[in-house]
Amino acid sequence: MSKAKKSSFWVILLLSFPTFCLGSGDWSNWLGPNHDGSMDKEINTVKNNQELEVLWKVSVGNGWSSPVVSEGLVYLHDRIEENENVTAWDIMSGERKWRFTYLSAYRDSFGMKDGPRSTPAVSQKILVTHGPQGLLHGLDSVSGKLIWVRDLKKEFGSPQGFFGRCSSPLILKDKVILDVGGDRAGIVAFSLLTGKTLWEGKAYTNDYASVVPINDGDNILVVGFMKEGLVVIDFHSGKEVYFDEFRSPINASVNAASPLVLEGGLFLSSCYDVGAGLWSFSQNRSSAYPNFESRWKKGGILDCHYSTPVSHKGYLFGFHGRQERGTILRCVRIKDGYIMWSSKRLATGNLIRLGSKIVSLTEDGELLIFKADHNAFTILFQQQILGTGRAHFAYSNGVLFARDSRRLLCLELSEK
Repeated sequence: MSKAKKSSFWVILLLSFPTFCLGSGDWSNWLGPNHDGSMDKEINTVKNNQELEVLWKVSVGNGWSSPVVSEGLVYLHDRIEENENVTAWDIMSGERKWRFTYLSAYRDSFGMKDGPRSTPAVSQKILVTHGPQGLLHGLDSVSGKLIWVRDLKKEFGSPQGFFGRCSSPLILKDKVILDVGGDRAGIVAFSLLTGKTLWEGKAYTNDYASVVPINDGDNILVVGFMKEGLVVIDFHSGKEVYFDEFRSPINASVNAASPLVLEGGLFLSSCYDVGAGLWSFSQNRSSAYPNFESRWKKGGILDCHYSTPVSHKGYLFGFHGRQERGTILRCVRIKDGYIMWSSKRLATGNLIRLGSKIVSLTEDGELLIFKADHNAFTILFQQQILGTGRAHFAYSNGVLFARDSRRLLCLELSEK
């Protein structure tokens, strides 16, 4: 092929592919850039008689780790046979750029697959992963080279729990913050650059929810849903700011849905006779920290097994009920927990809100798009895109990245 023809070919390819601006619209951590599964950009919904175009697909191993997207690369943490892998692909072509591999000693106590449960996070060209055996790795996101590693089981006594370590790392500024758990500490902060321990929070039992941030003026707070309940700590020091017990009476239980930070409030939800709760926070003249207050706690309203709900204009949208018994989608009014509508029984899934629409991928591999409308459940689009899987998915600049236990897909979500 001549140089002129080669140039023309790449121009055509770039024009036909969704535009990716480096750093713009990245989905570089668990629940995306706002840590709440939402972006305010609207999408042009594909008509229901059309199908989403698969731009590329690659084979992957097992696990429940979600893909993340940053600066032109998509990353995934998976397991193939005895090895855990962290892999980077080019978002435009699906070409593999690098792979970091290490031996995994994790064995699931309940006979489930042994792949990673936690979703990586990337910032300042460092990718951080948390494996089910308790290894925390910091990798160069461009080359895949190891920068640092910590053994949380050995150093902190982080317990395996029912299904291995699952908390996804939160990167804020120079810190990696994680629900480590155990007799020594609950939430712990590490240096993003070196992996060094910066502070250790009060001891709590780790669980499956991931920590999320609150930006409250000059304060940065971190919220965790530990086994014992709601914990709010100071980002800089690890000092506990607020605690409220919110736990199951059943020992064989998990809190898996992450806390959801709303405007002036916090929402938590779990199954196992825990239910849902709303806490408000407001300025406190007598303290540097906001004042937290429980507003309501109710069971049977929006009991989330593992999927974190999303919010829109005063309403929550999420999956209610235990996964193995079947779930329903619900819309709930935030201020009082009033149920606005419920769908028919559906397979459990994960959710992302894009503007006034919500995208859901069920664990049966079906993609649904419906209106973020508190008056009615209106499906705009549905398509079978994958096999069985429970992993969350990522969105960036009109493109969806989703996986099951065999493949990772890059799909064009919006109409051209």
